[in-house]
Amino acid sequence: MFAWIKQRKSHRRVAENLYRQIVERARTPEFYDDLGIEDSLEGRYEMVVAHLILVIERLRADGEMHRELARSLVERFVTDMDDSMRELGIGDTSVPKKVKQAAAGLVERTARYREALASGPAAIAQAIRSGLADSEDPDAAGSPSDTDHIFAAYMSASAKSLAGLSLEDMLSEKPLFAPLDFKLRSQH
Repeated sequence: MFAWIKQRKSHRRVAENLYRQIVERARTPEFYDDLGIEDSLEGRYEMVVAHLILVIERLRADGEMHRELARSLVERFVTDMDDSMRELGIGDTSVPKKVKQAAAGLVERTARYREALASGPAAIAQAIRSGLADSEDPDAAGSPSDTDHIFAAYMSASAKSLAGLSLEDMLSEKPLFAPLDFKLRSQH
């Protein structure tokens, strides 16, 4: 039993480290300044979720070996959502409902991105457009924009980058995600 507790604590420490890297990347100004992701709670949520899904999918690729770590990472996300909402002054009675919505959004987007990552950049761009529309106006999904396609290429490159990393690499402070090389900036 003590071994399980020790392993659980270890997973939480590792998840904390990975989550910190995810949030740091999600807060990178280029997403908001160069790609036009709305610098709002919704836009930042989408960026955290997109990067979180990439890491969860990478862990999932290892099968059962990293299942508990992926679960700890999701728990860290939920804790962060709860903490953030309380810091924003959202009423105590509505926080659980909003955290549940954030977690449900993660589950829904995970399924959407998983399918899109397997299908290629055009599907990723559509998944991005749908995710942003879910956050902004569910009826405004429309067609992916040029910046959605640029972000889709980044997501695809990041998925490949993560696939090439071992868990030890992921924990060694090696970059998890593809470089922010938005050479296509001139297109928008």
